[in-house]
Amino acid sequence: MENPRRGNPTVKLPGLAAGLGLSALVLLAADIPPANRPSPDVYLPPAPTPQEGGLIAALVEIHRGELDRALKNLSGVVDRQPNFRLAQLVYADLMVARAGRLSGFGNGGPQDLVDGLRQEAQMRLRRYLTLPPEASVPANLLQLPASVSSALLFDVQDSRMYLVRRQGEALVRAKDYYISIGKGGTGKRFEGDHKTPLGVYHVASYLPGSELPDLYGTGAFPITYPNLWDRSLGRTGSGIWIHGTDFETYSRPPLSSEGCLTLSNQDFSALRNVVEIGRTPIIVSRGLDWQDAESLEQQRQTISSALATWEQDWESLDTERYLRHYSQKFRSAGKSREVFAAHKRRVNRAKRFIRVDLRDVGIYRYPGEEGLVLVEFLQDYRSSNLNSQRRKQQFWRQEGEAWKIVFEGGA
Repeated sequence: MENPRRGNPTVKLPGLAAGLGLSALVLLAADIPPANRPSPDVYLPPAPTPQEGGLIAALVEIHRGELDRALKNLSGVVDRQPNFRLAQLVYADLMVARAGRLSGFGNGGPQDLVDGLRQEAQMRLRRYLTLPPEASVPANLLQLPASVSSALLFDVQDSRMYLVRRQGEALVRAKDYYISIGKGGTGKRFEGDHKTPLGVYHVASYLPGSELPDLYGTGAFPITYPNLWDRSLGRTGSGIWIHGTDFETYSRPPLSSEGCLTLSNQDFSALRNVVEIGRTPIIVSRGLDWQDAESLEQQRQTISSALATWEQDWESLDTERYLRHYSQKFRSAGKSREVFAAHKRRVNRAKRFIRVDLRDVGIYRYPGEEGLVLVEFLQDYRSSNLNSQRRKQQFWRQEGEAWKIVFEGGA
């Protein structure tokens, strides 16, 4: 049987270390629901990095009783990446197990360190047992703006980041990487809660590692938290970055940052040629819903149709028809719907015509908010007494059979 990193062998995964004195390694798969586990004979997909591939291959070889091959694989990993603590720990466990002295995963090491590495092992292995179907697309990404070539989707539940790229008219999953998030978990609400926010953001800037403390590794991408939606809900805090890892550590446990999204320095560097400052969407979700492109196209068309009707009704100068697109719960920049409606009626009475052109439209199902969709675009507005261009965001929610705008503002 060939090395599973090369893509085509069949391996048996259940009971990962049964009968080898490595029973604690069964914990690596303990959090994966039985319904999501594969049949005993599965193909392991290719690894995104040699380091992760070598680790997973070694665990498979431990399961098959090929301890020498497992040791060789792990030796290669720790030689190439001596600061890969998880690989070092499993390597040490395997050496102790061969001597018949293994007492548990981490073999009695510091409990907090061992717990963090166990969680990292679970998350890394989960990737191979629950990888999305090949042709599927994350449902959050209904439409990528025409000028944008890629998006980054963070599944904080599975400690994974997916790079989705445009390929012709289609969107494809190009790469995926292990990530860590805030030690407080997800759903950031206020400054200092050590939580990672859920939502749709953009990369605001790039900071090279040479200008940062060692903690941030090779560099950082600050993101636009808090966004319009966060601020409308009173969420506070700042300084949420995507960044690398301190140079003494290859990777960190899943819950280990102050709220940032962290990758290995190698993986962060791979993003430098992908990320477009101010343009690349960053979608942070607790779990991703992977669907076929056809069903997502139907959802996209529904939202696009609602947006087009809103645009036409605005141009009609029929203010009441235009206002029907706004929920009774609508608010914007501190204004209630009533104040907003009165303002629109007053402004439109002074106009002879309105022309609106929407370009570079992005449509996203908003993470962590039931039924909420974010639509963002570049708006060219012309009227008899005003011309303007601005980036705009609208948050739509379905109310009965109709989609209504619940919040909007400048991006």
